[in-house]
Amino acid sequence: MSSKILSTQDSRGLRRQPKGQASSQTAAPGTEFRGLANRAIISLTLTLVCFGLMAVYSASAPEALQSYQDSTAFLRRQAIACVIGLFVMFWMSRLDYRRLRKWAWPLALASMALVLLTMVPGLSITTMGSSRWLAVGPLQFQPSEFAKVSLILLMASGLSKYFWWHRQVLSRIVVTMIVAGIVVKQPDLGTALMIMGALMSLLYVSGTNSLLIFGSVTGGAWLVWHHITKTPYQMARIHSWLNPYNSPQKEGWNIIQSILAIGSGGLWGCGFGRSLQKLYYLPVQHADFIFAVIAEEFGILGCLVLLCLFTLFGYYGFKTALQARTLFGRLLAIGITSSICLQALVNIMVTTGLLPVTGITLPFISYGGSSLVITLGMVGILLSVSRDRGTMEEDDDYEQTDERKVR
Repeated sequence: MSSKILSTQDSRGLRRQPKGQASSQTAAPGTEFRGLANRAIISLTLTLVCFGLMAVYSASAPEALQSYQDSTAFLRRQAIACVIGLFVMFWMSRLDYRRLRKWAWPLALASMALVLLTMVPGLSITTMGSSRWLAVGPLQFQPSEFAKVSLILLMASGLSKYFWWHRQVLSRIVVTMIVAGIVVKQPDLGTALMIMGALMSLLYVSGTNSLLIFGSVTGGAWLVWHHITKTPYQMARIHSWLNPYNSPQKEGWNIIQSILAIGSGGLWGCGFGRSLQKLYYLPVQHADFIFAVIAEEFGILGCLVLLCLFTLFGYYGFKTALQARTLFGRLLAIGITSSICLQALVNIMVTTGLLPVTGITLPFISYGGSSLVITLGMVGILLSVSRDRGTMEEDDDYEQTDERKVR
């Protein structure tokens, strides 16, 4: 059985060379094999982050002024997270991504433990009915954000060495589903769906039977719907999504105000800082619904520019995956790019009323330190994969063959 993403492996000379026969592409021991990071990804990331800081300041200024008597309160926090995130991105880009494989299980189990701690009363911080955060002194972080990248790493490390039916891969799938189930209980259905979306994308590109994936998605959709029907506030979100004007002062308020903000922007927008819906009409305007503020202030053209930036990020991310010198790097790049782009797509669809409200933030743009730091760390791993410009001598840790283990 061959993988969907391995069609170019043989032509690029990535099969294991017989012992005693050196490949013409194999670098001599100790020779530097790392190249420059993908400059397009760096430029796009920095542009998105700068745009996000500007949007957070505009969207959060009224609330920050009322709550802290300082219109830059949220901006300063986001800027600190940005500096930390950029440092993490730079550090991860300099690290050989292949060495992350040995940390796959420890990081996944650590993320599971942290997510479990959010279910312990007294340890977690509850906001708007959801216990998603843990506190370490004055700092708060969201373990589910860390879980997203650690589970991608776990699945990529397994699928790069074994076929999907191998017990090593099945055990990784079970861990991923357990973490997703815990996240649902927080409750945070949106993040759980992002975790499962990344899992399905990795299984698909690694050659898993399409009918099995379709059946799993169908079964998962049924379970999600069953969970929604048993959860009154989530069922109310479905009803308000189908017809928000049935409850314009309650569940339908978010969608109505978001659509009003988008419609008010028109083609050119009303100008930076001049949004009216952010003045205590649009809820969570600096996080979940920041795209609506952007649409109101920068218009349709501003929204198209932002969509183009995310589209280009996805293009160069998947291009990096196709050019990766190892199967592990290819899967890692696909998982990271899919996760970021899927989250951006879901957030924009929620804001425009195409999907029910899920509480998903817009990557690089929305306010949130945990999300920004983890997302920039994921970009750092992607840049590390893009720096792989040569091959190194094979060993058990650095597998470069499509003849994965089946026993």
